[in-house]
Amino acid sequence: MRFFLPLVLLLTAIGIGIYAYLGGLRTPSVSLETTAAPVLLAGQPFNGKVDDARFGELFRVAKLRQDANPAQPLANLYYNDPESAHDSVRAFVGLLVPDTAAQLPTGWRYRVVPAGRRVVAARVQGVSFLLSPGKLYGAAAQGIEARKLTKQPFYLEQFGPNETDELRVGVK
Repeated sequence: MRFFLPLVLLLTAIGIGIYAYLGGLRTPSVSLETTAAPVLLAGQPFNGKVDDARFGELFRVAKLRQDANPAQPLANLYYNDPESAHDSVRAFVGLLVPDTAAQLPTGWRYRVVPAGRRVVAARVQGVSFLLSPGKLYGAAAQGIEARKLTKQPFYLEQFGPNETDELRVGVK
């Protein structure tokens, strides 16, 4: 019994250390912006349940393509809020690309997010891919609430090289 408290403290310290190592103590920056240029994505569409095996497979395929060309960030476009849609999602999963010159794999296509969209942008650097979505979505939600804005069904995630991650949420 006398070893229980030191063991709990040791495990807690290890957990906090791992969380800090993964970048969990970093906070995202949030800003209200209007997109200046269109964003071009290459990937595959998905419409279905979040826990569908095909949805996970789309992420694995996109990650393999990114590993082949690390300069291209993973980019996911969500057309609805999965939290309000009760675990169903309409999404486009793929990579951010500079132009349409590249030959796409079978089943892949291009999507364009037009310029001139008003967004709340949350950015964080040095945070693991495991932690950054939660940090970005939380920061964006706080930024929208603080500015008394209304979300639009548009979420663009980018997970770039060197753990440079970004989330843009459409707002009115």
